Amino acid sequence: MKAMLPRESAWAALTLLSAAGLVVFLVWPLFSMLGMSFIDQAGRVSLGNYLDFFRHQGNRQIVLNTVTLGLAVTICSVMVGGFLAFIVTRWKFAFAKWVMVLPLVTLVIPDVVVAASWIVVLGRQGVVNMWLEPLGLQLPTLFSWWGLVFVMTLNNYAYAFVVILVGLKSMDHTLESAGNSLGYPMRSVLFRVTCPLMLPSILSASVLVFMQAIGDFGIPAILGARTPVLSVAAYNAFVSEMGTTPQMQTTLASVLVLMGFMLMAVQKAIVDRRQVQMEAGRPPEPVSVGRWKAAVAGTLTIVIMLLSVLPAGVVLVTAFTPSVGPVLQYGGFTTAHIEHALLRAPQPLYNSVFLATIATLAGTVFSIVAAYLIVKKRSLVGQAIEFMVMLPLTIAGTVLGIALIHAFNSPPIVLAGTWVIMALAYFLRRVPISVRAAMGPLHNLRDSIEEASRNLGVSPLKTFFRVVVPVLIPSVAGSAVMMWVTTLSELSATIVLYHGGMNTMPIEIFQQVDSGRLARASAYSLLLLLTIFTPLFIANKVFRLNIGGIK
Repeated sequence: MKAMLPRESAWAALTLLSAAGLVVFLVWPLFSMLGMSFIDQAGRVSLGNYLDFFRHQGNRQIVLNTVTLGLAVTICSVMVGGFLAFIVTRWKFAFAKWVMVLPLVTLVIPDVVVAASWIVVLGRQGVVNMWLEPLGLQLPTLFSWWGLVFVMTLNNYAYAFVVILVGLKSMDHTLESAGNSLGYPMRSVLFRVTCPLMLPSILSASVLVFMQAIGDFGIPAILGARTPVLSVAAYNAFVSEMGTTPQMQTTLASVLVLMGFMLMAVQKAIVDRRQVQMEAGRPPEPVSVGRWKAAVAGTLTIVIMLLSVLPAGVVLVTAFTPSVGPVLQYGGFTTAHIEHALLRAPQPLYNSVFLATIATLAGTVFSIVAAYLIVKKRSLVGQAIEFMVMLPLTIAGTVLGIALIHAFNSPPIVLAGTWVIMALAYFLRRVPISVRAAMGPLHNLRDSIEEASRNLGVSPLKTFFRVVVPVLIPSVAGSAVMMWVTTLSELSATIVLYHGGMNTMPIEIFQQVDSGRLARASAYSLLLLLTIFTPLFIANKVFRLNIGGIK
């Protein structure tokens, strides 16, 4: 590692400060929680907690449910997302451009809103069952395996779509052209050429979706009463009034963390063995296809899009629908639910906006500094910062919340029961997005530009603000908007960390759904969606920011 010049001492201090902050507020809570899971009630180091955990049939079933649900959602999401990515990059058909909007729509609609909406549509007293009732028919209950997989696939396939789309766009078109020139039909080229070359992207998409699925709290908590999973079980153990031991709470959470680490290790091992080098930047152009293929592609696109945006439409209608207890009286109109959410009980909205703003401001500043340290001030500490920043991507929100509670519930640092610990969790959960967004432009910024500025007598700090920051503003601004809107919809960490007076919008929606007040839940959901999509619209249409990373 190169010795730092005296004028770079400020960057050395920032490097150490950033690393120390991540160690104290992220690494220490996580590894303290993991360490506690290996300490038995007598204070001895052992595997007793894990043996006790897996000794019970119910716990083994929870792990099996979690893995099964994760695999099912991953397979379905990769199939849907991969199909959409392939037809968009390879075919010309009606509505192809609309597909690019899907990630923006599906990724920012809170999962608790999605679950509540599908209850309104497919629940026992839902719209579809009301239509089928005169025919003597009824759909299978949504509160089941098929309901979980169906709703979670619609909530997660956009992750697979984005990752696979990027991979397909970076492929060298001559490889597929060579297969076609040898007389192979498109199907053979797809399975013999495209899929093997796309394996790293497919695996990355699979890992991302799987981690999202096993870490999701809102949908399993609402729809999975008959199918307990680890994220919900960890939360139930944490809040249980039956006196579950801290060791069992941390063991439940640690099992979820270890599953994520194992999956990441397996994915890395497979990808490392199948490295393929090719000429990038020459993706194949979409080609015109036959009428029936174009019709099928267009129809499926419309169906998937309608299913994706259906929760927003359901929320809009139900928010103005009169209700008597849990019974919705469609056909009527009322503003009582909106008035309650906006005028009588607006505190959750204020709390959500306040916490999201604090987390986004801190995350934006930190992402600029951290990305510069990682890319331009290369060092072992910088590599450690990069690893620590990306660590939350492998950790469920409930797990992170439990780790923070255990770490900061007693001196020397007491944050439990304050809004600070909630903002900290949001910061840790979302800052990887901003750091990745800032790293991209920095890789393309030549070191000679900064050196020229310094040779002209400009100090390193002024060079940073005059040369580096303007390059980062478009990407960081876009990721900041994305960080803000996704923080507004955060539930999994919030459900562990919130306290009296600090209900957020997702918490309020969750509680209203749990109480059977779907109309009032829809009113809060509508306000939340307006709060989310208004800045997205302004950022895209007014400031022309590239939100979501897809043009």
